[in-house]
Amino acid sequence: MKKIKLLIVDDEPLAHQVLAGYCEKLEYVEIVGNCYDGMTTLNFLNKHTVDAVLLDIQMPDLTGLELLDTLKNNAPKVIFTTAYTQYALQGFDYDQVVDYLHKPIRLTRFIKAIERLKRILQLESRFEEQPPATLGELPKPEGDEFMSIRDNKVVYRIAYKEIQYIQSWGNYLKIFLINDEVRIVRKTIKIVESELPDREFIRIHKSYIVNLHHIISLEGNQIKIEDQKLPIGKSYQVSVKNRLGG
Repeated sequence: MKKIKLLIVDDEPLAHQVLAGYCEKLEYVEIVGNCYDGMTTLNFLNKHTVDAVLLDIQMPDLTGLELLDTLKNNAPKVIFTTAYTQYALQGFDYDQVVDYLHKPIRLTRFIKAIERLKRILQLESRFEEQPPATLGELPKPEGDEFMSIRDNKVVYRIAYKEIQYIQSWGNYLKIFLINDEVRIVRKTIKIVESELPDREFIRIHKSYIVNLHHIISLEGNQIKIEDQKLPIGKSYQVSVKNRLGG
């Protein structure tokens, strides 16, 4: 596998040192640049291609979120690195955001985020080369606790209990499983929401459906699944909090 090209963006030199030290421990990661403010980052990305950005949110000139707004669909993948989690949650409205890391960042958590990035980059590369998988290709007998996915000529049966959460990706879905696998299928989140059993799944955001059995905690306007925190959309807050215990 070719190395993942990362750009570190943070206004604090110490943050660059910490992240660079972590990246040096991973042979498949290469730091291709360091930027300390939003405008410098914008100029760098207009001249260079990177796979992902380790992006702080509170910076001079442009915040991390304003930078994503400026780049729109041309932005590379993003892992937020921030002390301000309330702002990072806004980033989940962007398809490019893979994860966010809360400072001070632990090495184990950093590695997990990079592994998640690697899987998604590999999956999207494969997605561009082959026809996308589709849902519901096989009839499902009543009472069965799985969904069927046809990927090329192979049909996979995914048990509901293996699904942690589902993320909307335009007219496609990313399905995140308990074994750290991710699958991309052609279907909208609105349609799959109507097909999943509501006793096991709940819509928490315009872009997210989560498996109730994998929710560890409700923290303010966030749902925690393992060490991943997902936002609860404003229009879903009342129904989610009532469902999870008032």
